[in-house]
Amino acid sequence: MTNKRMSNERMKTEQVLADVLEATPALGEVHQAMRTAHDAAWRATQPRLLELARKLVALLLHCDDELHERTPGVDIDDAVVSELPKWPTSPAFNDAERAVLAFTEQFVTDVASLNDDVAGNVRKHLGDEGLNDFTKALLVVEQRIRLRLVWGQLLGSVHV
Repeated sequence: MTNKRMSNERMKTEQVLADVLEATPALGEVHQAMRTAHDAAWRATQPRLLELARKLVALLLHCDDELHERTPGVDIDDAVVSELPKWPTSPAFNDAERAVLAFTEQFVTDVASLNDDVAGNVRKHLGDEGLNDFTKALLVVEQRIRLRLVWGQLLGSVHV
C-alpha cells in the first residue's frame, strides 16, 4: 500500500480494504471472503433499500467518502441523499424506505436496543425472510464502513 496514492485521491471503500488486506499475504483470503459476503449482501435484498441504508450508515458514522460513493446499478440521486438527515418526515421516502432507515439508524447507534416494533415494521414490508436477509446485508455494509474508518485512523492516510 502506498501512502502517497491514498493521500492524493479519493479512495473507494473496496480499494481501501484491498490495499490493507492484500498488503499482508495471509489476509488475502480474508479480503476474498469479505468481497464474497458483500456481493451476496447485494443479491439478498432490494438494492435500493440497501443503498439507502448504506448511505445512512455513512452519514451516521461521518464517513464522507463512503457517503459520496455510488453503488453500480443503484440509482439514487443526490437530492434523495440530501434528504437522509430528515428521513422520518421527508416526502422523498416511502413507508418501506422509512422502515428500513429506522431499523438502520437503530442498528448503527444501539443495536442492543433494537425493538420488536422497529423490526416488525421492516418485516411488514419485506416479510420474515426479507427482514433476515436485510439484517445480514446491513451488517456486511456497516462493518465495511467501520473497517474503513478504523483503518483510516490507524493508518492516518486513508480518506474517510
